[in-house]
Amino acid sequence: MGFSPSEESYNIDFIKKYQNILHNIQPPLSNEEATKLITLFGNDESYGLAWSLLHLIELSADFSVDKQLLENGNSWIQLLIKRAINKKNYE
Repeated sequence: MGFSPSEESYNIDFIKKYQNILHNIQPPLSNEEATKLITLFGNDESYGLAWSLLHLIELSADFSVDKQLLENGNSWIQLLIKRAINKKNYE
């Protein structure tokens, strides 16, 4: 379905469909699946869907911070990286 829906474009049917798809994904994900989902982050909270996406990625069995991600300026990806690094520091 592409990028998560922006809060600027209000289309309730698309948002509900996107939400249903996210909630039907069963964790844990492979690193490959998690890496593909990372590309779906938009620039806002997407009506809370960005948080669902972030948590789903974090639940992946072997998620690791890819060097390419470090260069991505998306605030959601940067938050995901910070949380992954913090998790490793506490393990």
